[in-house]
Amino acid sequence: MYSVSARRSLGTGRGLSRAAVVTCLLGLMLTAALCGVVRTLETERANAEFAQRAGVRVAAVTQAFFKAVDAARAVNLFFRASHHISREEFDAFALPLVANHGYLKAIVFQRFVSAAERPAFEAERRAFWPDFQIRERAAGGAAGGAAGGAAGLVRAGERPLYLVNDYVTPILGNAIAFGSDVWSHPPLRRVSQTAIDAGAPVASPLVTLLQGGGGRRGILITVPVYRGNERPADVFARRAAVVGHTEVVIDVALLVGGTLHAVRLLDDDAVGLSLQGPDVDGQIVTAYRHGPAARTAGWLSRISDGNTLRHVESVDIAGSHWQVVVEEQSQAFGRHAGELVTLALGLVLSAATATLVQQRVARTRRIEALVRQRTAALERATGSLRVYERAMASSANPILLVDARASGYPIGYANPACERTFGYAPQELAGQPLALLLGADIEQPSVQVLLASLRQQREENALVTMHARDGAELITDVYIAPVRRADGKVGHFVVTVYDVTTAKRYEAELERHARYDTLTGLANRALLADRIERATAAATTGMSVWVVLLDINHFKLINDTLGRAAGDAALRLLATRIKRTLPPLDTAARVGGDDFVLVLCGCSDERQAATRIRQVRDAVAEPLQLGDQHLVLGCSAGVAAWPADGADADTLVKHAEIAMYRAKLDGRNGVQFYAPHMNAQASDRLALESALRRALHEQQFTLHFQPQIDLATGRVVGTEALIRWRHPLLGTIQPERFIGLAEETGLIVPIGAWVLQTACLQNRQWQRSGLGPLRIAVNLSARQLAEPGLLDSVERVLQDTGLPPASLEIELTESMMMGDIESAIHTMACFKRMGVKLSIDDFGTGYSSLQYLKRLPVDVLKIDRSFVQDMVGSADGAALVDAIISLAHGLRMHVIAEGVETIAQLDFLRGAGCDSVQGHVYSRPQTGERIEVLLRAGHIEPKTSTA
Repeated sequence: MYSVSARRSLGTGRGLSRAAVVTCLLGLMLTAALCGVVRTLETERANAEFAQRAGVRVAAVTQAFFKAVDAARAVNLFFRASHHISREEFDAFALPLVANHGYLKAIVFQRFVSAAERPAFEAERRAFWPDFQIRERAAGGAAGGAAGGAAGLVRAGERPLYLVNDYVTPILGNAIAFGSDVWSHPPLRRVSQTAIDAGAPVASPLVTLLQGGGGRRGILITVPVYRGNERPADVFARRAAVVGHTEVVIDVALLVGGTLHAVRLLDDDAVGLSLQGPDVDGQIVTAYRHGPAARTAGWLSRISDGNTLRHVESVDIAGSHWQVVVEEQSQAFGRHAGELVTLALGLVLSAATATLVQQRVARTRRIEALVRQRTAALERATGSLRVYERAMASSANPILLVDARASGYPIGYANPACERTFGYAPQELAGQPLALLLGADIEQPSVQVLLASLRQQREENALVTMHARDGAELITDVYIAPVRRADGKVGHFVVTVYDVTTAKRYEAELERHARYDTLTGLANRALLADRIERATAAATTGMSVWVVLLDINHFKLINDTLGRAAGDAALRLLATRIKRTLPPLDTAARVGGDDFVLVLCGCSDERQAATRIRQVRDAVAEPLQLGDQHLVLGCSAGVAAWPADGADADTLVKHAEIAMYRAKLDGRNGVQFYAPHMNAQASDRLALESALRRALHEQQFTLHFQPQIDLATGRVVGTEALIRWRHPLLGTIQPERFIGLAEETGLIVPIGAWVLQTACLQNRQWQRSGLGPLRIAVNLSARQLAEPGLLDSVERVLQDTGLPPASLEIELTESMMMGDIESAIHTMACFKRMGVKLSIDDFGTGYSSLQYLKRLPVDVLKIDRSFVQDMVGSADGAALVDAIISLAHGLRMHVIAEGVETIAQLDFLRGAGCDSVQGHVYSRPQTGERIEVLLRAGHIEPKTSTA
């Protein structure tokens, strides 16, 4: 029977034995297990490799955004480093940033402009941009700022405040953004307000860019600029101190796509990347996409195309939250090839093993044990190697592995960061000597240090100047570490390179600001002291070093009349002239305001020093053109010599300053060499200045009054207020001694305000006492006339004292008005509208023009005492006074002669038709109590003697 023979066959050696069946089953089970392990390993490997690729892409995009934020901070720090940034300085700073960051469409400075400032602002910008106007987004347009729909920009409506794109770099391609108003669009206004309150960079939502058309989208990173260049401590102070914003405009597509393309991350079409973020409506939209989108993972797609790998990572960009999504469609057959091979081999091996199990059981067991051991070791080695490789490839800094045994130390491995830093692809560097990257100047001491460490097989680091492939100079910090083999010998070196170019250049710039004046580029006080010490140390026997302090005469008038911008421009031009005039070994420094210090070397005596100083003063005196203004400036110079006048820099500068003040006291525009007796005079002047400051606080000033007599009636019609200083120790100090000092120190402004208040109050008391509508004459200084709040202060004094405006007469000297005639005419016209009387004091002693005189709204002309003294006994003097009186009457002016001391002078003036006089012939200046006695007497008779 078949069944019996079959059982017999199984019982013999011709059929499969139980051991073979068991072995076969075990082989199948082992094959399944190995397939599972391989599947898991391949899945983990695929996921790890995908995570690496995704991480590199996310890191590249994140780093690009951080660099954009750093660019915004750099522009803001530039504004914080200087009080005033011109358009040219802004372009010079911003253009390299735009060139270095291709995704930056523009760098913008936005300025707050009020409705009152708008006409002047637009007019000033039209001077160089004819069609300039402040524009805003029309209804239904896109976002403003440096972005928005081009077709939607119209002239901005009337509003209290605008935030205008004032500086736009580069202007080429960004002209449409110039002048657009950010404040008119609520979403961007919220971004601006958030940045102001936070005092930090804030990113906008996704907007449509103005530049280039085509609906390109981007984001704006805004950083506030505060008055005073320091961020205020609280929100309310920041809102009050903000003057504008610095802003970078980022083309998102260029930033993401350009960054990934630069590092060769767009070459793999299987990997897709998208950037998602908020738009102006708060919706999350896709700002950028590259590569295929993920498909629905059905069973058929899983078999043919595999699974979709997805990595999502959040990125914070200056307070705005974005997501980078990386997707990859894995290939099923390629992904599971190892698993299929393992399965096939397992089946074959199981069948073969089952066939030979009876003869080779022992060998099979040994082979299985060996396979398991080798598999585990391979897995561990492969995993470690993969981790090390990913770590080196993901590093942001260049890492190289060089052979320590071969000549020239050839490069065996270079990570991707080498291409970003040096421009060489890793495969290009393979096999090249390390000297290729150590710099073109192989003789650098730091390069020699590194080469010595390679020869001695030890660790080392040094600062090396390298050059990239395109020739760009890089300052790098290079670390070299040996890699030892199991036997202790060095087989390779790991070379790590850190690019510190930006940090070193920033340090150099900070060092320059610490030693040079930011406005003129000349040395500052710190560098000046060093230059003086070097010059004195290098001076040869018999040679002197001369320290010269130059003060520009009346420079404050430029700031007061033309503005500080014009003053700064004038200082830069003067600095250029001074530096051009001096020899290379001499030094020019600016030590504040309009003061310059020169350090002259190689002059053996005063004659040679004076010649060199005269050359500098001649250069300063050359005509200066500021806009449509033509200026001629002079300077006063004080000179101190080493070693005769001082042994150190501080003493020499102090003595030069003392000599300069002596030159100013002697009439300005001169040169004085220091002499020891000047120290005492400077001390006296300093003591007088200190006493003058205390005098106002301690009420040491008083007013004297000199009556003005009407020649037709002999009655007192007014008085002139004259200040006197009663010092507790020095007694009465005459105005001639302290008025000039008050002008120089600026104390004339509070002193003049006190005189005006006190004189008006005294005159009002006399009027209330029934003494009639008396006038009170008060002198104004040039410093007071230049004060912006003069009109308001005079009006406030009249309101506080109750004095009628017609009872106040303000006296101005003709030389003071001629300094800035147009401004003086405007101020005088305002006084006339107020109702105040105006007079010209000391007429004839200045350089006024009759062309201007007829334009001045003057009520009274005062003849100077020098003409009054010469008119009796001198036909020319008499004719001159007669002509002045006729001229004044012809211009419908009242005439007062001052300094009248004799009856003969009085009779001449009465005969010439003079209206009023004041002088010792009637009364000397006296206190208010004594003058009141004369006022109550009514009619005053002249004195026959004024002794």
